[in-house]
Amino acid sequence: MFVLSLSLYLLWSGFHFHLRATDLKPDNIMVRLEDPELLSRYARDEFENPLPQKHCDDGRIIYLSRNTYGPLKDILGLVEITDFDLAVHGDSPQDGCILAEVYRAPEVILDRGYTYSADIWSLGVMLWDFLEGRTLFEAVDPRVVEEYDDETHLAYITSLLGPAPKDLVGRGKRTSMFYTAAGTLKNPDLVPSTFSFESTLSKFNGEEKKMFINFVSPMIKWNPEERSTAKELLQDPWLHNDYTQI
Repeated sequence: MFVLSLSLYLLWSGFHFHLRATDLKPDNIMVRLEDPELLSRYARDEFENPLPQKHCDDGRIIYLSRNTYGPLKDILGLVEITDFDLAVHGDSPQDGCILAEVYRAPEVILDRGYTYSADIWSLGVMLWDFLEGRTLFEAVDPRVVEEYDDETHLAYITSLLGPAPKDLVGRGKRTSMFYTAAGTLKNPDLVPSTFSFESTLSKFNGEEKKMFINFVSPMIKWNPEERSTAKELLQDPWLHNDYTQI
């Protein structure tokens, strides 16, 4: 949980200085090496016992990564959010396409304008990568395998949260691509019949699962204005329950 706690603290610090990250994803949350000797040891291991390699027809070699560094000894001061080259001022709504596809908040997909709360959505969705080893939303077009699809993404969000609020839909520049004039999805068949916070979680049970859902559900809401702030999330009981899971 310390990775999440420090990520929230770093986000809150950025918000304090009126900055939005805009590219929050697992690849941009770094845990620094505690001991530089790890690199020397891994280099020796690779020299003595090289990992499998794939030799491509075009001459390229694909190497299997060594990414197991063992448990951390210190929980403080090790996490950093990177790639702030895309950061923007967050006091007023910004337009445009930001964030990695599966972590995009609905207001980003609809181009309704986004502020700090889009980062909160992204971090909430990202927790499934940390906990379950997979994304929360399987936003892949069933008609085109392995291709991300905004419409499918919105359908999964609808299944999880219910229909989108008319105020949100009505103010999106891209709304007409996905919604009818009445504010309903043009392709309702894309909406999964059974999809919930409970059904997507296998790592928690009982009271712990309930506490986690109570923590994450305020992060993943249709209306940006209704989402918890980073400061509020830092005070949530689940985050202080223990430091053994994340």
